[in-house]
Amino acid sequence: MISLAEPTTGFSGLVRQYKRLTSEIVDSLSLKGDVLQLAPTKNAFRSGMDPGRTYLVKGGMLGVSCQNRKLFTYDEGDLILPDVAGDDVDGIIYFADSPTLLVGYDTLELARTLLADDGMARQWTRLLMTLQGIMMRLLASQVEEETHTTPGFAYFQPGDVIIRQGDRAEYVFSLFEGTADVLVDDVEVGQVSEGEVLGALAVLTHAPRSATVRARERCSVVKVPKDQFKTLIRSNPTMIHGLLKDMARQIINLNNQVVELTGQEPSQV
Repeated sequence: MISLAEPTTGFSGLVRQYKRLTSEIVDSLSLKGDVLQLAPTKNAFRSGMDPGRTYLVKGGMLGVSCQNRKLFTYDEGDLILPDVAGDDVDGIIYFADSPTLLVGYDTLELARTLLADDGMARQWTRLLMTLQGIMMRLLASQVEEETHTTPGFAYFQPGDVIIRQGDRAEYVFSLFEGTADVLVDDVEVGQVSEGEVLGALAVLTHAPRSATVRARERCSVVKVPKDQFKTLIRSNPTMIHGLLKDMARQIINLNNQVVELTGQEPSQV
């Protein structure tokens, strides 16, 4: 098994152990496997691989990708357990850049054979535990250090100020529980509720806080430092959609407040 990122400590040793355990198990098997010769392919499931079978790589290499991101590569001596989702339903793709030789075993029949013998069952359990360790280290190698965040939690009682108008924006807040009032120049202009993100606009524009947010009831919030929030946005673009929805909702609320104060009809944008 080959990591496409810089492998973490212990990865190489676990891979050697995985191959050794695989070899010992396969050599002790009474099952006959089916040979599958793969030509270069962008999707091995569509070229003969069966999601109900467990495969041993006898020659060549088989890459794994998810959502168009290459993760790692199986090479000779690796055992490929089937993905729980089966085919590429969840974006898991097996691909071969060059001819690859596999031997496939019916997964259910393989499990029955291994678990019927205490010694082989122990070997199989060790193999699964080793694979778990490998996958954890592969995950660690894929996660960029700068995307880690260290959010904190804060709690506010009714009447407590969560954000104060005019202050520098050092944090973005996610309202985890409760509701709060939004005030501009001590005039209530709206409310925010569970699930909304507070203070993102000031952080993104480097401007002072434009409003005060005061707890209407007991509130729980998650605090993310501004630098880590910007990194989180870059690494998780789907958050932008949620932020835009929150901001749009707040603008609509403010617009309705203005309409009520002026008695004019709301404008449509």
